[in-house]
Amino acid sequence: MSKKKITYHDIAKAANVGIGTVSRYFNDYNISDEAKEKIKVVLKETNFVPNFAASNIKKPNKDVYLILPYNSEETANMEIVNGVKSALNKESINFFTFLSSSDSEIYQKDLKYLTMRNPYGIVLLLPKKTSENLIQQIKEIKSTNLIVYNRDIEGIESVKIDDKAMFKQLATKIDNLYENEKIAFIGLTKKDITTGKYRSESFNKNIKNNEVKNFLLERNNFKDVEEIVNSVINEYKPRIIVSATHTIAMYIYGFLMDNKIRDKFITTDIGRMGKSQYLTNSDVNIFIDYFLVGYQIGNKLLNNKKELENFFKII
Repeated sequence: MSKKKITYHDIAKAANVGIGTVSRYFNDYNISDEAKEKIKVVLKETNFVPNFAASNIKKPNKDVYLILPYNSEETANMEIVNGVKSALNKESINFFTFLSSSDSEIYQKDLKYLTMRNPYGIVLLLPKKTSENLIQQIKEIKSTNLIVYNRDIEGIESVKIDDKAMFKQLATKIDNLYENEKIAFIGLTKKDITTGKYRSESFNKNIKNNEVKNFLLERNNFKDVEEIVNSVINEYKPRIIVSATHTIAMYIYGFLMDNKIRDKFITTDIGRMGKSQYLTNSDVNIFIDYFLVGYQIGNKLLNNKKELENFFKII
């Protein structure tokens, strides 16, 4: 067997395995231990060194996949999708959205499937509860360009909304407008890193002129807000209600309106650009441009490193 002319077909024949098994071996996909040993023996005997730059090795195609977990409560994802698509339209790139699961184990299988398709890039919108196994799998992917949304993973490009800066500015805004008032901060527990931990810690750290009490929820839904709303309104009796998510703000607005006490409170909201003000009529609003977030993700995939303007503004 000539060392210069050895091919995957030659290795497969010598090892008595299929050519697909050889391909999976070199691309680090699961094959049996027996097949691995057979291939290793052939490689050792022939001193074979794979040339991954060679023309007979398949190059990444111009497909980009955006994989996102299913979440019936999430309304911003489609604006991110549209932003990515808009940026990629500038190039001859095929863009696909892949709806996965909020379960990390299922998400891992879907990500492996997409990676095996050898795309140009994969955009990762991760499950809220991302397992260590999923994080490790992401770190080990070397065959395609990866960009993760709103998470820090060592060695992986990311585009993030700065939740800390956002709620620092919100605290400053409230301090500039009001003084010596009681604030009820309704958010999520620290189990949720971005929406929970970063937002609550940043707001509490930076509020100076007012008193804050935290009411933290396990889940971002109406039922969990309903369970604490009476203790917030009737027991703590705040003047200002800060909602860490749009879902929370929506429930608070409905409760205050139903009880005809909306005018007794100062409220905040956070949501998509140009939408929230019409839904909750809040006094202070954080607007997030999710389309711009997606556009920046697309730019990074195209190696356009220019950072765009802030993704949020407070009014």
